[in-house]
Amino acid sequence: MSKTLTKNADGSYTFTDTRSVEEAHEENLSRIREIITAKILEAGYDEIWQRNAALGVISQEEVEAGRAFIANFRAAYHDYKARLLAATRDEADGVKFNYPNGQL
Repeated sequence: MSKTLTKNADGSYTFTDTRSVEEAHEENLSRIREIITAKILEAGYDEIWQRNAALGVISQEEVEAGRAFIANFRAAYHDYKARLLAATRDEADGVKFNYPNGQL
C-alpha cells in the first residue's frame, strides 16, 4: 500500500498510511539494511576485502577489526529488528536505529 501527504484547502495537511503492519516493518527493515550495507562498504569491507580475509591475504589484525565492525552492525540490526517487530504500524516509522558506538 502507501503513505500519502495531502494538502487541504485550509492549508493544513492530512497524512494517510494504508500499509499493513507487515509492509511497514518490511519497508523499515529494507531501509536499514541498505544503510548498513552502505556503511560496511564505505568502511572498505566490500566483497573483495571479505574474500581476501577468507583467503588469508589480509593480516589477522585487519581481519579482526573488520569482523568486529561488521558484527557490531549485525548486532545493532538485530536489536532494531526486535524493537521494530514489536511496534505497531503507526509506531514503526518512529523506531530509531541505534548505530554502534563511533560508527555514525
